[in-house]
Amino acid sequence: MKKKILLIMVLLLVVIPLIGYGCLSKTSSAAPSNSGQSTQSESKTTAPNFSWKDNSGSLINLSDLKGKVVLLDFWATWCGPCRETIPHVEAIYEKYLAKGVEVLGINLDDASKLDSVKQFIKDNGMKYQVINDASGTVSQQYGVTSIPRFFIVDKNGYIDKMIIGYDPNMEIVISTEIDKLLKE
Repeated sequence: MKKKILLIMVLLLVVIPLIGYGCLSKTSSAAPSNSGQSTQSESKTTAPNFSWKDNSGSLINLSDLKGKVVLLDFWATWCGPCRETIPHVEAIYEKYLAKGVEVLGINLDDASKLDSVKQFIKDNGMKYQVINDASGTVSQQYGVTSIPRFFIVDKNGYIDKMIIGYDPNMEIVISTEIDKLLKE
């Protein structure tokens, strides 16, 4: 009986944080992790640069997007809270498409799952650019240790805000921040 109670308590200690904040990613980082849903520092740090091929095969660098507000969404198909965020991220993409805001999904699924990720993107109507980070290079640069995790990058290439986990009001929170940055 005591073993059952102990097992249930251990399971609750593992499951409850995952529900509230997100899924643990497969990457690790020496960067400090922040607790809580949303963080913003007094002094902004430069968003680490990385490159990817867009849908037409052109090589793009994050630094090429200076002058635009950029939303980075670190996620994976196996992460339940990440799945919950997709309609919100898609709505943000649609809302700001004509305003020059870039939305990038950074998928952390294994490279062996690339075909299923492509099907997942199609099935979920994800129109924004999704790049694969199976190696974990980009997520390590950003210190991502749990997902979903969002970074809002300002027009000058600085991280303005980081949001950890799923929040039903995330669309409002992110939109408010993007609106503020578009006015700067």
